[in-house]
Amino acid sequence: MARKTIVIALLLLCPTVTPAAAIERIYCATSDSVIDMSLESGFSSKDQEKLVHFRGMAGVKDKAAPSGFRRFQIRSDMLRQYWIDERDLRFSIHAFAPEREPLYRVSVAMITDRNSSTTKRFTGRYDLKVVKLKMGSAVGGEQILSHEGDIFCDIKR
Repeated sequence: MARKTIVIALLLLCPTVTPAAAIERIYCATSDSVIDMSLESGFSSKDQEKLVHFRGMAGVKDKAAPSGFRRFQIRSDMLRQYWIDERDLRFSIHAFAPEREPLYRVSVAMITDRNSSTTKRFTGRYDLKVVKLKMGSAVGGEQILSHEGDIFCDIKR
């Protein structure tokens, strides 16, 4: 009887376990003379267009870029747009430096595709722009750096 009571007590004290929704992870990376960047995004496996998380690291190596962009963390709040379907994957990111009173904006837009919906690798191009902002404005300003390059993204399950 004591054994039965212990088992019942343990079952009541243990939290209920529910299965987590599976996530399709996509890793993107590029490294060239101007930028090193890696991104990780997670999409719901139930709704492949629903973004669950987005993060990464980047470093603009060009001397024209301000020091705040030499190495910076990419967070989900920097993601301005994204698109994913069977064949295309696209992201648009904006980051500001310094964050509290921005003087500069870096924008990275990437467009990738894959040969078929079963291929696990997307390949494409990214477009990097660094802009010195007009005083008191988050839009408009003088473009101080523009660069395009290759990028790839892999689906990890």
